[in-house]
Amino acid sequence: MGDIRTSFQTTYPGMRGTIPNPYPPTSSMGLHPQQPLGFSNVGNQVRTGQVSFITSPGIFPNNQLGRENVPRVNPAPGAATSNVKDAAVALGGVQITIGLMHIGFGVVLGLLSTSYSMTWAFYSTAFIGGYPFWGGVFFIVSGSLSVSAFKKFSDCLVKSTLIINIFSIISAFVGVVLFLCDLNNNGHYYQDYWMVLSGRGIAGVLAIFSLLEFSIAWATAYFAYQTILHGNRSVLVAPTVYAANHLMQESSPASPIYDNVPDYAVRQ
Repeated sequence: MGDIRTSFQTTYPGMRGTIPNPYPPTSSMGLHPQQPLGFSNVGNQVRTGQVSFITSPGIFPNNQLGRENVPRVNPAPGAATSNVKDAAVALGGVQITIGLMHIGFGVVLGLLSTSYSMTWAFYSTAFIGGYPFWGGVFFIVSGSLSVSAFKKFSDCLVKSTLIINIFSIISAFVGVVLFLCDLNNNGHYYQDYWMVLSGRGIAGVLAIFSLLEFSIAWATAYFAYQTILHGNRSVLVAPTVYAANHLMQESSPASPIYDNVPDYAVRQ
């Protein structure tokens, strides 16, 4: 190719002289023509899953997501935090322990309620009603379901945990009342002193454990209810849209060529 000149003659009507070129030529102008302003080269953009916009200078796209365009998703019950999960599993283990202790101490309480001589033994209303056994079974089942539900996050297990813990709350309240009756109804002169003393001690311990089970079952039922409640809620998710247009960063269109014209030149 021929020589590329670094300057050329530009003549404007009503003036004389040579005006320097506002766009200085480079060595690449003769080989590659400049791309007009207002168009972006789509072929040079990175091919990704993002959205690209082609706009002219000074025009900015306004892509707003309407309320009907926002997708709604329903999270699983696994959206519960790890702290709640660990607490529920720990409380379930305590419930299993309390249930086993109720059954074990219930057997001892039954032995103390048996008369071996002419004297009366310890009279246990809770043992006659069978509370240490069916109450202990309720507590073991509640603890097992709590551990399984908060480890696997199954809807059926969480709902079953809520129901069985409600029954455990009622059972624990009944047990506290029965053991308080055992503490009050014994201590007569015709009863064996050591049996009454041992029976009162066991009844007092089981009353404390029943009160503890009442609190734990209440807390576990609350965790299960919150898990079901948050699992049924829908969450709004707004997708992010990216615009791959370098011309959008310009706050104003390109300045006219007359800005580089010297002061002595006559402008049209």
